[in-house]
Amino acid sequence: MRFLTFPFPSTKARLSGVALMLLVLAGCSGPGAITRLDTLSDEEAARQSAAVLADMLDTCRAHECGFGVDPGAGVDTVLVDRAAGRLTVRFNDAFAQQPFRTDGVQALETKVLQSLALIAPDWQPELEVLGVSPGMLVPNIYAEDEGSDHKRWPSPQPPAPLVTHVTRPWLQEGNLYGRHVAVWPSHGWYYEGRLDRWEWQRARLFQTVEDLFPMSFVVPYLAPMLERAGAFVHMPRERDVQPNEVVVDNDGHLITARPDLTPALPPDIPPEAPTGNRYLEVSDAGLSWQEGRSPGFRVLDSLRTENPFEEGTHRVMRTSAVETASISWIPDIPETGNYAVHVAYGGTDNPTEDARYVVHHAGGESHVLVNQRMMAGTWVYLGTWTFDAGQHPESGRVVLTNESTTPGRTLSADAVRFGGGMGSVVRGDQLSGRPRFTEGARYYMQYAGFPDTLVYNVTETENDYVDDYRSRAEWVGYLRGAPLGPNKDRNAEGLGVPVDVSLAFHTDAGVTGTDSTIGTLMIYSSKGMEGERDFPSGFSRFANRDLGDAMQTQIVDDIRALYDSTWTRRAIWDRDYSEAVRPNVPGVLLELLSHQNFADMRFGLDPRFRFDVSRAIYKSLVRFMADQYGFDPIIQPLSPDHLEARWEGDAIRLTWQPVDDPLEPSATPDAYIVYSRTAASGFDSGRRVEGTEFLFTGARPGTVYGFRVAAVNAGGESAPSETVAAARSDRGQETALIVAAFDRISAPGTFEAGSHAGFAGWVDEGVPDGLDLSYVGDQYDFDRNSAWLDDDSPGHGASWSTWETRPRIGNTKDYPLVYAQALLDAGMGSETVSDEVWNTRSETPAPGGLAIVIMGEERRTDGPGRPSEFEAMPATFRAVLQHHLESGGTLFLSGAHLATDAAGPGSDPESVQFARDVLGFIWRTDRAVQTGSALVLPGTLDGPASVQFNTDPMAPVYRVEHPDALDPVEGSETLLRYTDNNMSAGVGRPGHSVILGFPFETILDPATRAAFMRAIVHYLD
Repeated sequence: MRFLTFPFPSTKARLSGVALMLLVLAGCSGPGAITRLDTLSDEEAARQSAAVLADMLDTCRAHECGFGVDPGAGVDTVLVDRAAGRLTVRFNDAFAQQPFRTDGVQALETKVLQSLALIAPDWQPELEVLGVSPGMLVPNIYAEDEGSDHKRWPSPQPPAPLVTHVTRPWLQEGNLYGRHVAVWPSHGWYYEGRLDRWEWQRARLFQTVEDLFPMSFVVPYLAPMLERAGAFVHMPRERDVQPNEVVVDNDGHLITARPDLTPALPPDIPPEAPTGNRYLEVSDAGLSWQEGRSPGFRVLDSLRTENPFEEGTHRVMRTSAVETASISWIPDIPETGNYAVHVAYGGTDNPTEDARYVVHHAGGESHVLVNQRMMAGTWVYLGTWTFDAGQHPESGRVVLTNESTTPGRTLSADAVRFGGGMGSVVRGDQLSGRPRFTEGARYYMQYAGFPDTLVYNVTETENDYVDDYRSRAEWVGYLRGAPLGPNKDRNAEGLGVPVDVSLAFHTDAGVTGTDSTIGTLMIYSSKGMEGERDFPSGFSRFANRDLGDAMQTQIVDDIRALYDSTWTRRAIWDRDYSEAVRPNVPGVLLELLSHQNFADMRFGLDPRFRFDVSRAIYKSLVRFMADQYGFDPIIQPLSPDHLEARWEGDAIRLTWQPVDDPLEPSATPDAYIVYSRTAASGFDSGRRVEGTEFLFTGARPGTVYGFRVAAVNAGGESAPSETVAAARSDRGQETALIVAAFDRISAPGTFEAGSHAGFAGWVDEGVPDGLDLSYVGDQYDFDRNSAWLDDDSPGHGASWSTWETRPRIGNTKDYPLVYAQALLDAGMGSETVSDEVWNTRSETPAPGGLAIVIMGEERRTDGPGRPSEFEAMPATFRAVLQHHLESGGTLFLSGAHLATDAAGPGSDPESVQFARDVLGFIWRTDRAVQTGSALVLPGTLDGPASVQFNTDPMAPVYRVEHPDALDPVEGSETLLRYTDNNMSAGVGRPGHSVILGFPFETILDPATRAAFMRAIVHYLD
């Protein structure tokens, strides 16, 4: 970020007759003897008033006066109008660095009157801050109706959706549907010309780097929350962490076919098609796709100064009331996984507003409409779906048809992109060598077709650092276009997107040197690049302050309620930082916390904190736009829990419960969305359900079915729940009950010892929520007194770079699918309940049958400011386990920490006794091995001779860093031993229980998992 200085324009004095303006310097002497102003000269009257008010502010800093006083607040100017008996008091800019509310303004005015009563009983004081009355600094959303500033409301702007998900119609009911939010996570990997190398813009500290850290809030949490409310989220950096990329383009891949040769939605490819990615045009007789007049995208191996959207062509066709033409983009996917799908189209005259795309993916079909009146000549994000490796036209392609509700418009088609890919911009004759999502905005903007000198090369030099932070804000202007375009040319046509709000997300706030947190700072600008108080469209830039105050208030209130009642609310700065002053739409720069400060990062590395803060930001944006556009700010619900998937005849009965949000009364579900999949596919587009249960019919024997549920209301859709699974074997009716008990997500462990402190992976590496894209490596400098020298030697908190750019997998909450498939391969069916259900059941969930409990890395976890969570086997859980076993049931239980949590040092004595007497083990160590190999003892389990579980942080399942060793007691036996040291890795009692010190789901080879499960089932039979 760069600090830009502009002259502060003088405020027109409202004086009658002769007036005197005096600048009253901070630190002026006190008033001495109190003297009435009407007996003093104008100069002395002003001095006397300023001194009295300075004393008032000092008093109010130390004692509550009903309004806040910033440490730097003071009186800047006093205007004396003797003829009118009026004092105009102008406070300095620092006085505005606090939130203003109506009652606080009234308290301020009363205090000023009281303070001046002795010296000016007949004078009328008028107060100004930032050139306006203090009441004007009360955000509209907190002001009384009569106190609202209508100039901070834009002209009526109806919703303008860019992308509409036809197969998810409930998103169109979200209160942000058709709204546009521009969000950029700070910094990124960039080329430093002075050193002739690519590097981070910030230092690696406390296991992360600011270039990635804000992305760990925005990409997995904030952006999906906004999108599930119906908004379109624009980002100037690559959002997809998928390092693979497949681009299918008409340039170089053109295949044409007549309908009599190839169906419009082809199950196979014409024989003349080239191998690899395939692009196919189809049209009725007498029609053909034509080349558009404007340029289009072309795939280039690398980019220097080229704009790839100026190097190729695009295709055009007239829309029709019925489909008469189509295009298919068929990728050759290199690796099965999740891929973001982006489409591109060219600029045309009279473009269609409902370009109809159908995405065929591993979970089925998703239908999407795109308004081509916006965003021509760049990438447009449709969504993220699962695609299988290879070329699969039936489940791996994108189709565009010319069917439209407005026939005769122009439809454009260009490239389709699958995945995020690797950086392709050459600087200093070097590619970055990193996935594109790690790179700074300046490079993605070039790849996305934005103009150089208006957006990403603002300096027109080789200073990529400056260009990167300036480009993010100028990018907003180009999205919007005239008259709110980039500051070099506000009348540039741009992309025509009616951006409603922008947010720059940073975490660079300094170091305390103590164990206290830095807290949250908010930066806005009440002026534009030319010092103007209004946006080019005419409404007031004080809307920026409204947004900043609302966002900071929501963040701090929520953190104080959920984590830390003393969380610091720092100043609201009115500064001309580039990312605050350049956008010509309402926008702010958020400094959430300090990635440089250990106390802050104890919160920042906790995925629960990241979710809650992201939700606070989302809520503030909803409330700001609700005030701007006059709708009811309903907040989307939280994810349901208490899931069950149980067989009911030949159908699967799915049930769940809503989760209350104690901070948001409006976050109550109106309905639910049920998503389903098979183990061999991705999730479908969901179906709406009015109650809290759903009967899934048509289940086939021999297939594993998975389900997750989201809640929905007028605020949008929640994040999906954990996944539950069910299957029925075609070899029999025996069914096992899977208990999904792995809920834990947490920050790494910490330690503090005198002058040394930090994150201790050797104690606990923590559990990411799904993917952690911000992890760079373990901390290695723990000395609080270690000084910063430069970003390569940043002192306390310095961390390795071992794993950066490769997102670390944590708890994906879909493990019942793994167990259900292994059971099915072993000849058994399955059904699932969550541990919330299990813990509240007094009766046996599976009388006489097999219960399989997924513990994963569940263990008691103390988060900063949070009560202990995720205990592996609390008393209620133990009671149900015991009842199940005493009722004749059998048990398979596995997890990395279950033995330590239940029977290790510090455990509840009753839990230790339960482990010994009921489960048949005693704890030995929570550091059994670092390698993941265990040998099956002969004569115990009739299956594989050994198993390999995962200890690699970059494998496709979470790593087991600290497996347990547990020994059998009398009546039990050791089943497996760790290869390294022969410690006991699992114990069992035939026909009773199997307990493993590592999680079953981390066995990497599916065939081994199936054989091992078959052996366990046989052992317990």
